[in-house]
Amino acid sequence: MAKLNQNRQMILTQNDVIQAWLSERKVKRAVFAEPEHINIYNAWADEPIDIIEPYNGDDFVEHCTNVDNWNMPDDYKELDIVRWLNNRELTYEQRERVHMEVEMFRERGMIPVLKFLRYLVDVCNENNIVLGVGRGSSVASYCLYLIGVHKIDSLKYNLDIKEFLK
Repeated sequence: MAKLNQNRQMILTQNDVIQAWLSERKVKRAVFAEPEHINIYNAWADEPIDIIEPYNGDDFVEHCTNVDNWNMPDDYKELDIVRWLNNRELTYEQRERVHMEVEMFRERGMIPVLKFLRYLVDVCNENNIVLGVGRGSSVASYCLYLIGVHKIDSLKYNLDIKEFLK
């Protein structure tokens, strides 16, 4: 069984390569434990695969937060989610909370997460998929409430956003 590195990338060993080839599973891209394993797989496979270099921590975060790597329509990738949030009819207190949270999301490079969640909520709504009331520390985010991820008004219940974005 392939192991995951600290960035949750699957690291294929020689055994994994052989099992993939024998089971006729297509491997498109992979990180290999040893460089010669790619040659073994490519010698047997109909289509050679791309080698992925293991990411260091910072590169992995950058890769994950790059919306071009997210499987969502371009109009959501290009969505100005901050403007979308600010275009809600908000009281002064709500607008201040949105600004504070957006800055926290921005500092952590998580604005693309908000875009994706907007897309996910829209897909769920279009397909009559019910989202839960709310769970865990995510209910502390007023932005996620506005997007529709959960139904808990964190301002009403005085929930601290720091509980979510520790």
